[in-house]
Amino acid sequence: MNLKYKMKLTYFNVRGFAETSRILLAIMGQDYEDFRYPLNIIDLASFNMEKLEFDAAKKEGKLLGSLNKVPFLEVDGTLIPQSKAIERYIASQGNMMGDSLLEYARIDSICECIRDFKDAYQRVRKSENKEEEMTKWFTETLPERFSLLEHIVGRENNSFSVGNRLSLADVVIFVFVTQFFDDKTRAMDATNNTTNIRNIVNNVAGNENLINWLNNRPETIM
Repeated sequence: MNLKYKMKLTYFNVRGFAETSRILLAIMGQDYEDFRYPLNIIDLASFNMEKLEFDAAKKEGKLLGSLNKVPFLEVDGTLIPQSKAIERYIASQGNMMGDSLLEYARIDSICECIRDFKDAYQRVRKSENKEEEMTKWFTETLPERFSLLEHIVGRENNSFSVGNRLSLADVVIFVFVTQFFDDKTRAMDATNNTTNIRNIVNNVAGNENLINWLNNRPETIM
């Protein structure tokens, strides 16, 4: 699929809040400009980074249409800020938001579940007993959360979250399990007892456009 619109996705030279959108566009085979502001890492542990070009653009008023934030998607000159809005827009254009408003809501709810999982993990990362809490997260908490999620995905087809074709929910689950964590092995191991979730991840991973994107995407530190 290649839409007639001219698209430009703007973010930093990291995966972060833009990678799900990049992966969606890759799966769709959509041409777009992948613009990345450079980051100078001062201290990765504290996320202390220098963003000279981004700060200059913001100072010059070039980012007012995106609320002075990234990522944003530019479609034929119109700016769309906020990562989740961008993902939903791209997925809608790629026919990846279901066949009805009910399926749309189910897809959206699964994506929101994953956002809750991410928020919970960030609290673990900031805990005082980080090493102990991290072990508990991967061996107990995350498998338990996946077990709950298992009940609402794959109702019609255990290779897809909702319905019988690829959706935004599938991609969001894939990104969470395979891209979000530093320890990707333990993240995947947490799906061992959730057949539908593992099938969904493997189904997305087998997409040829995605494989090509992952093999050729720019090298980033995170």
